[in-house]
Amino acid sequence: MVRDAWVALAVAAASTVSLWDLWRTPATGAFVKTTTFPMALAALMLVLALVLLGATLRDRARRARPAPGGSGATVRVMLLVAFTALYIGALPWLGYLVSSAVYFGAASLAFGNRDALSIVIAMIVVPLALMLFFEKYMIVLLPSAGLFG
Repeated sequence: MVRDAWVALAVAAASTVSLWDLWRTPATGAFVKTTTFPMALAALMLVLALVLLGATLRDRARRARPAPGGSGATVRVMLLVAFTALYIGALPWLGYLVSSAVYFGAASLAFGNRDALSIVIAMIVVPLALMLFFEKYMIVLLPSAGLFG
C-alpha cells in the first residue's frame, strides 16, 4: 500500500481514539463544553484522513503528477487574496451565508475545480455547517445581511 494510505489510516485511527476518549469524558459548561472544540478538531482530522485515504486509493494508478508551482500558482494565490478582501467587504452587506457561498465558489474556481455539482454542494454545505458550528455550539453570532434588513 502507498505511504499516504498508511498515514491516512494512522491519522484516522488516532482521531477515532481521541473522539472516543473525548466522548466519554465528563465535560462542564452550559452550551460549549470543555470538550467541544477538541471533539470538532478530532472529527475534522478523521474526515480529512478519510478524504486522503480515498484520494490515495483512487489515484493509485496515476503515479506521475506535475509538480505544483510556477506562475499559475502565484496567480491563484493572488486571486484568493483578492477574493478574501472582497469577502470581508461583502460580509456586512450580504451577510455570512451569501458572502461565504460566493467566496467558496470563487475559491473553487480559482484553484481549478470545474465540477459544477461539487462547487454548488460546497457553496451550500460548507457555509451552513460553519454557521451551525459557530452559532449553535460556539455561541458566536455571524453577520446578517444589512442590505436586505
